[in-house]
Parts: sequence; structure tokens; C-alpha cells
Amino acid sequence: MNLPPLGNPRAWPPIAQALAWAALASAAVLLIGAGLAQVAALVSAQSALIAALVAGWLLAALADAPIDALARRGMARRNAVLLVWVLGAIPVLVIIGELIFALATSLSVVVSGAPPTSDEIGKLIARPSDLLRSVGIQIDLLPVATEVLTALRGAAAEVQANIANIAAGAVAALGPVILAIGLGVILSANPDYINVLNIFLPRSSGASIHRSREVLESILARFIGRHLLLGLAFGLTAGLGASLAGADAVLAGTLGGLVMAIPTIGQGAAVVPPLLLALLSAGEQTLLGVLIIVISWLLVATQLAPRLLNGVLRLSGATVFVAGTAGGLVAGIPGAIFALPVVAAVAALRRPKASRSAKGRTRRRT
Repeated sequence: MNLPPLGNPRAWPPIAQALAWAALASAAVLLIGAGLAQVAALVSAQSALIAALVAGWLLAALADAPIDALARRGMARRNAVLLVWVLGAIPVLVIIGELIFALATSLSVVVSGAPPTSDEIGKLIARPSDLLRSVGIQIDLLPVATEVLTALRGAAAEVQANIANIAAGAVAALGPVILAIGLGVILSANPDYINVLNIFLPRSSGASIHRSREVLESILARFIGRHLLLGLAFGLTAGLGASLAGADAVLAGTLGGLVMAIPTIGQGAAVVPPLLLALLSAGEQTLLGVLIIVISWLLVATQLAPRLLNGVLRLSGATVFVAGTAGGLVAGIPGAIFALPVVAAVAALRRPKASRSAKGRTRRRT
């Protein structure tokens, strides 16, 4: 029997060629899968370091706009970097300290105090019950309120019992945080450092990557910065409503603002922390405080958010939904947050260059 030459696959019978290609394809899939598994294991092992590096780059991107504005006014760039980072770090440190103190105080009050009696819970829900009855809704809120208060006390006791582990975790997280801040300061003071990889690439590829990075950084900075403005606006109004209800204004405003500032997924859940704190306070102006919190949340989410975010992504509603969903499925919460600016950057790069430059000239005139 004459065998086909092994060195000339084209001379093989069709069935032999098909089997050979199937074997090669299977081997390639197995090798690719093994390689991806190793990469995933490496990324998982170095997740804290990677997160710190990404966070430092994002912080530098956020700080670029005010630093460049001060530099254009004649201030030395290093002085502008120092001023922006100091002014940005002090409020953050103050807010974190106030938040920790307020949270510890609130936990102590909730856990150490005696369990509320039925009469106290009845007084707490008296105004909501009257409001519901005034519109024809008859609901016994006492069992629901009792279960909610019991669950909250249990959760607070659990947190207080594990406060040592929580503190240890916070201390362990300081390393990546310090690394991220240090990297952000270095990149802000020396923006050319991030372009050092371009020397290993062809000139055309380096220019393309540089332009892509600039577009992505611009969109990310505006996207995250405007969400921070949303968080600030809601945090102030939520703190005001909580203070009227007799709750801790710093804790309620900080928690509500932080949740509101989370892109994509924060706007819906932002009302929950300050609302719970206001309802638990049982102050004389609880109903007024709750109304202020809910109304401010609705105004920020439905009126202020579209005005601030309009034009940042320039994506259709369907694209936003698909990108956010796909990012969440692939990478969880970080994927849902950062999928939108990444898709927006890709869409911006695919637009004709002339239209982008014309839009930039129009923005400079206005």
C-alpha cells in the first residue's frame, strides 16, 4: 500500500486532512485554555498590585484637568501637582475619619441600647402609618418594623464583634492604597513616564496607542469626575435630611454620597443608607427628613445625572445597557463600571478624525 508523503499534507486524502486539522485545532484549544488558566491564576495572585496600579493611573487621570489648568495660568507643574493632591487628599482623609467615628458611634448606640419595645416601635411607625391611612392604605407596619430593627441590631452586633478583623483588613488595605496614591502623584508630576513603553513599539503603533490612551483617559476622567459631583450633591442633601430626622448627618451623607458616586449601579441604591438611618432615628422631624432624602435622590438621579453625564459617553441607550450588562457578567462590579467608558473610548476612536477635531474647536470657542 502506497502511503501519502508525510511532508506534503496536501497530497493526503481529504479524510486524513480533516482529521489532522481537527487534531491540531484541539491541541491549540487545549494550549490556549491552559495558557489562559495560568494568566488568570497570575492575575488573581497579583490582584491587589494590579488594582493599585490601575487606581493610581485613574487618580492621575482625574487630577490632570485641574493640574493642567493651574499650569496654563503660570504655576509650575510640580507646585500644581502638590496643591491639587494636597487639596484632594485632606477632604478625603477628613471624610474617612469622620465616617469611621460616626459608624463606630452608631454601632455602639444600636448594639448597647436596650431592644426597642412595641410602644417605641409604634411611635416610630406612627407617622408613616398615618400617611398611608390618609391615602386609603391599611397596613400593619409593626411586625415589619420589628423584624427590620431586629435584623439591623443583629447585623450591627456582628460587625462590632468582628471589628478587630475589620480593622486588620483595613490596615492590610493601606499598602495598595498608599501605592496607588504614590503612583498617581508620580504620574501627575511626570506625565511622560506613561509613554515610556512607546519606545518599544513602531512609530505608527506608538502614536496610535498614545492617542487611544489620551481619549480613554479623557472619557474616564469626565465619567468618574461627574459621578463624584453627583455623590457630593446627594451627600449634602441626604445629610441635611438625616440631621432633620435626628440621625447622624455625616454618616448618612457620606454613605449616600459614596454609593451615588459609584458609576452605573450606584444611583438606584444610594437612597437606602440615609433612608434607613433616618427611619431608625425616630426624631420629631423624621417624616420631613425622609421626604427630603427621597426627593433629593429623585432629583439627582432623574434631573441632575442626565445633565451632568449627557455628552460624556455619547452612546445610545441600547449600547449602554448591553455594555454594562456584558461588563458585569464578565468582570462583576468593576466590569459593569468601566465597560461604559471603555466602549465610549472605542466608539470615539472609530469616529472620523475630522469630526473629533471640529468638535474640539467648537468646545474651545464655547
